[in-house]
Amino acid sequence: MAARFTGKVALVTGAGRGIGRATALRLAAEEATVIINDINPDGIAETLAAAADLPGRAVAGRADITSADQVAGLVAEVADRHGPIDILVNNAGGALPGAQWAAVADATLDDWTGFLTLNLTSAFLCARAVLPGMLAAGRGHVVGVGSISGTNGQVGGAAYAAAKAGMSALVASIAKEYAARGVSSNGIIVGNAPFPHRSPQRQDHLDRAVHLGRVGGYHEFAAAIAFLCAEDSSYLSGVMIPVDGGFHRSNLL
Repeated sequence: MAARFTGKVALVTGAGRGIGRATALRLAAEEATVIINDINPDGIAETLAAAADLPGRAVAGRADITSADQVAGLVAEVADRHGPIDILVNNAGGALPGAQWAAVADATLDDWTGFLTLNLTSAFLCARAVLPGMLAAGRGHVVGVGSISGTNGQVGGAAYAAAKAGMSALVASIAKEYAARGVSSNGIIVGNAPFPHRSPQRQDHLDRAVHLGRVGGYHEFAAAIAFLCAEDSSYLSGVMIPVDGGFHRSNLL
């Protein structure tokens, strides 16, 4: 298979582990220059080591993507050193330190803000920073990583679910605004991804809910993201593709 990302510069957020790491490695395997952005320096180092023998280049990025100034600084630095960013993968997610998973009646405003800031505001800041370069070039790919929680809601995780629903709306809005100017905006909806702290009982329940009867592999989510980063997806616009083993068509319903 021919490399699809030769000469392309990609920024992947949350690339120090999980789906972000797998995506960064997939893009580097197809000759992209990949900016490995994460708040965890150990995670960055591990991803860089895993990419060392790949045909593309992996470069550390250490911006706090919840800071508009740091995001702008990172994008400018990348452009100076490697050229304008062609691909943005808004993957980073989870909770800011101190934000707790909680039911709506028990959640604090800090909990709510912590989830929205990391999962949605950061995606907006990154997209806003890379779009001028993409528009000047007349091309680019913005990919959002959503969650089945954003379509179904989540018990004890309304803030996370709301943020992921917002990711879908952000993806669609960027497509409506900029698709005609050459910028592709799409995403994936993740379901039943590996989670290290999930109990075996919970994992068994999730596996029985999906058609394929198993947890998804990081490489499988990364393959779908890479498709959306490539010209293979040239007639998709503003869509969120479920990559969930059939979770949205649950066997338990």
